[in-house]
Amino acid sequence: MSESLKNLRNLSVKELIEKHDKIATSTQISTKHYRDEIARREQNDYSKSIKNMTIWITIMTAIVTISTIINLFIIF
Repeated sequence: MSESLKNLRNLSVKELIEKHDKIATSTQISTKHYRDEIARREQNDYSKSIKNMTIWITIMTAIVTISTIINLFIIF
C-alpha cells in the first residue's frame, strides 16, 4: 500500500530517499512512486531556476534596449 499524495509531498527529499532505500530490498512493494516524486521535485526546482534566468534575461534585454535608445538620442 502506498502513502497518500498529501503525506508523500510533505516528505523531504532525504526522507523519500530513506523510505525508498528501506523498501527497495523488498520486491513486494513498488518504489516507483518515491522515484517519481523525487523526479517531480527535481523538475520543479529546474523549472524555477529557468524561470529566474528568464526574468534576468528580460531585465538585461530591457536595459540594453533603453541604453541603445538613449545612445541614439545622444548621437542624433
